[in-house]
Amino acid sequence: MRPHLKILVIEDAVDLLEQITSSIGNTITYFDRSDVEISLLEANTVAKALQFVREDGDIQAVVFSWDVVAKVEELSEGALFDQLSGEKGLLADNNAEPNGESEKYATVAKSQSPANATVENNARVIDAIKRIRPELPVYVLGDAVKGLDIVNQANGIESFFYRNDIISDPESILGYIINDFDDRNETPFWTEYKDYVVESNDSWHTPGHSGGASFRNSPYISDFYRFFGRNVFVSDLSVSVDSLGSLSDGTHAIGKAQAAVSNTFEVRHSYFVTNGSSTSNKIILQTLLREGDKVIADRNCHKSVHYGIIQARAMPVYLDSVFNPEYGIFSPPKMAQIKSLIEENTDAKLIVLTGCTYDGLLTDLKQVVQLAHKHDIKVFIDEAWFAYSLFHPALRDYSAIAAGADYITHSAHKVVSAFSQASFIHVNDPDFDKDFFKEVFAIHTSTSPKYQLIASLDVCRQQLEMEGYKILNELLSNVAELKSQMEKFKRLKILSPSDFKNMFSHFESDNIGHDPLKILIDVSALDYSNQEIHRFLMDEVGLEIEKFTHSTILVLLTLGGMRSKIVRLYNALKRLDDGAVNLNKRKSKSPLPADIPPIHLDDLPSKAFFSPREAIAWQNSVGRTAAGLITPYPPGIPLIVPGQKVEQAHIDYLQALASQKLTVQGIYDGEIYVVAEE
Repeated sequence: MRPHLKILVIEDAVDLLEQITSSIGNTITYFDRSDVEISLLEANTVAKALQFVREDGDIQAVVFSWDVVAKVEELSEGALFDQLSGEKGLLADNNAEPNGESEKYATVAKSQSPANATVENNARVIDAIKRIRPELPVYVLGDAVKGLDIVNQANGIESFFYRNDIISDPESILGYIINDFDDRNETPFWTEYKDYVVESNDSWHTPGHSGGASFRNSPYISDFYRFFGRNVFVSDLSVSVDSLGSLSDGTHAIGKAQAAVSNTFEVRHSYFVTNGSSTSNKIILQTLLREGDKVIADRNCHKSVHYGIIQARAMPVYLDSVFNPEYGIFSPPKMAQIKSLIEENTDAKLIVLTGCTYDGLLTDLKQVVQLAHKHDIKVFIDEAWFAYSLFHPALRDYSAIAAGADYITHSAHKVVSAFSQASFIHVNDPDFDKDFFKEVFAIHTSTSPKYQLIASLDVCRQQLEMEGYKILNELLSNVAELKSQMEKFKRLKILSPSDFKNMFSHFESDNIGHDPLKILIDVSALDYSNQEIHRFLMDEVGLEIEKFTHSTILVLLTLGGMRSKIVRLYNALKRLDDGAVNLNKRKSKSPLPADIPPIHLDDLPSKAFFSPREAIAWQNSVGRTAAGLITPYPPGIPLIVPGQKVEQAHIDYLQALASQKLTVQGIYDGEIYVVAEE
């Protein structure tokens, strides 16, 4: 299996198109690249070209002839409109008619002279290509006399070539394209790391197993070595390898790899973290917040955000949870409350939100960034479950990076191709204090990071850059087919934006979206208990489900979600829907309590957390100040945070959960920790 460098050539003069592709094609053998498959694809209309870009993820370069006539109808009603407006329908029920951007382009074109209209329309074509795949390099062919004007008129051009030179000397453009392809495909750390390991240097440093020798030569633990294999052990290196660089300082190969990530994700800085996004979140919070600083926070944020606020000794102002008890899921906070809290707390330093919920609900972050930046409040988005958001136009509008957030964390191991605990931190803040960040980073990061995790982040970037769009396009297509097939089911259904609109009153008005790769299935019409459904899927079909509530199961499609897995999932769901299973019937359906009591802080969370504490029965805690975090799962929303005075409403909520088989973190043998009384 070789990488495929497919070059799309766009030219509407058929003879000239054939001449260009023939010239370039005849030159491929001169480059002796047996490691890469190189081919050409022809398009003689803009509509066909955009269709190819949209459907063929193997295209890695576009050669665009500037004199192509982009017809007004193509820009107003055809392929360009599909790319600029139609993709969003995958995320939200959006029935916009083609009378927005595309009509504007058509009006502009009709009002200009033919020459000016061609220039304007050709610039729009390049814009459309970049809207589909921003990483795709576009090489423009044109008249040398007009070269400077073309560069001034069109954004996103990788390079310009004189058309006659391409026909007489095609090696010039092909060499340029191959070189750019190699640069994008580079893995600075993984390549250096692999070469070092292959050298089989004699180890006189840590780790103590010396390339696996202590395992390999032991009669007791040699099975551990055999199970994982030689490469795992010989590649487990010490941080003493100078050429590979330092994670804490970002030097040498690690520094180059991080720079490549920032380029791919279109941010100012990117950093590798080898102990998860939980640590990434804490690093960002402690970098930005000082004791007593206000931070507006989504109550539904991951517990690492709550603990990070405690560590930073900051004062949180919590956004309320919006919870649907029928399905056991929560939505993003209401935009009206976000706006209200920002305007009431203009002295806040930061706002922290979860960009994509566990169930795939998406906040319109562009609105949040605009509101926050108006008052010089920084925006930090935990985008752990949405690391692929930039790499497909159907998802990009809800990307934290595209929205202009200042800080973003990605759990690369959750939905894209990296080892567990591997995480990215992305920084876009123009006021970023890099030196202080590095000190906080050093507080949280091991001085002996695992090189395999770093390497996995390097190749993760490579895959997203080179084939992220292709993989996501296939996954989205497979999900659409699965939904279509499941519409025939009698009892099971995949929840859609229209269902979320009925669940949450602010879904439509706040422009909330949904990630189609988070497949949330309503199982409430089945007669079986959740435990029985889960057991059936796991034991009898071999499907491990990500999460389930009393009425839903959540299936995550990640970059490893092959079509065969989807077929197996469909088969299992069809058996459940048909009742062709032998499972115990559910006794009763117990929805979760509808209202989660609001958070009223009695003290700074850090003060309560670090104060002397005592354990008391949770039923007897009314009136006491909590010293720990108490979180029922599901739904995973903190019920009580440190510094909060326990109220009767909290006790009533916990008692309502008592009959359900839930995990409540923060309760130990029936007791919770509260601030000790003097």
